[in-house]
Amino acid sequence: MREQNGFVDYFQALSTKAASLPNFGGDTNLPGRFSNQVVTDSSGNVLLQNPGPGTTGNTAVNQPAIKGPGILGLDMALSKRVRIGEKKTFTVRADAVNFLNKPQWANPNTDINSTSFGRITSATGSRTVTINARVDF
Repeated sequence: MREQNGFVDYFQALSTKAASLPNFGGDTNLPGRFSNQVVTDSSGNVLLQNPGPGTTGNTAVNQPAIKGPGILGLDMALSKRVRIGEKKTFTVRADAVNFLNKPQWANPNTDINSTSFGRITSATGSRTVTINARVDF
C-alpha cells in the first residue's frame, strides 16, 4: 500500500492500460466510445480484462473476493469512583473511541474501467473522547 496525491494505491504491482479495440462489426462510431481497460502486472501480462463482444465473463461485479486493508481499532475507557458520604458516590468516566487515531481505510476501487482502479480514496476513523460525571445517592 502506497500513499500518494491524496489517495492510497493498494495494488502497487498492478497498473491499467487501454484495452485493444475489438471488432464492432464494421460500425465506425463505436470505437470512439470504447473506454475499456485491462489490468496488467509489472511484466505487462494481462491479468484482468473485459469479456469480448458476444461473450460473458467469469468474475463477479466489484470483485467481492478482493478485500481491502484490515481494520484495527483500540477503544479505551477510564473511570474513577469516589465515595462522598455513606450512601453517596461520585463517578467520573472518560471513553475514547479509536484511541490511537488511526485511519480506517475503505476498500480499493475494483472497477477495471475506472481511472482510479486499485486506489483507496476515502478513510474514516477520527478519535472521539466522551467525558461524563455521575452522582449516585
